[in-house]
Amino acid sequence: MNTRRAFTIIELLVVIAIIGVLAALLLPAVGRTKESGRRASCANNLRQLAVAVHLYANDYEGLLPPRTLAEQWPAQLLSCYQNLNVLICPTEAPPGPPGDPTQADAAPRSYIMNLFTDYWLQKLSADDFKRFFKGTYLVSVDETVLEPASELIVFGEKKTGRAEFFVDLNNHTVSSVTEVTAQNRHHQDPGSPKSGGANHAYMDGSVRYSLYGRSLCPINEWAVTEAGRTNLAICIYK
Repeated sequence: MNTRRAFTIIELLVVIAIIGVLAALLLPAVGRTKESGRRASCANNLRQLAVAVHLYANDYEGLLPPRTLAEQWPAQLLSCYQNLNVLICPTEAPPGPPGDPTQADAAPRSYIMNLFTDYWLQKLSADDFKRFFKGTYLVSVDETVLEPASELIVFGEKKTGRAEFFVDLNNHTVSSVTEVTAQNRHHQDPGSPKSGGANHAYMDGSVRYSLYGRSLCPINEWAVTEAGRTNLAICIYK
């Protein structure tokens, strides 16, 4: 007669241990794959916003959205990107209901726009700059002066929980810039806590991923002027 041998408790525990080891090895890879997909979706959102800026400029003789008290850039550009889900990075939250299209400025948002502060500090008088910064001096920057377009950030990721719409280089201390922009908070490798960086959309329409601090050093890619790109550099690598 044939007899069947059952698993012993020790053999069962060995199998469970092997499964646990394999799971521990595979989970970080799965996490990296998921985050890679979210990062790509986030980059696509930024690409759409960069296109929206150029579409807006085409309609307004090359001018970008002005800083106003009435509307911020999400509302001003809405007709060019149309879907409010474009404003949220999947790393922060999965896309949900698009929200009220008449309230784009209040919609969940992962991105922040360049205020081009160093350009306006050169261009405007001290009094006009104060009014511009408060949103009471309506003036728009012409996209043709924003050079080098391939190395000048127009949109980046902001840190979770920050409410700012713009990156301001007027107060260019480490805390004011790095605490507003995402830098090392987003797109971390689950297996490497010190990893991370942020996506940035450039004036030429390209989108690139920068490791922590790289958009700020050796040149500050948020700056327009030649002096600003070097003088406002913040080298804070981990």
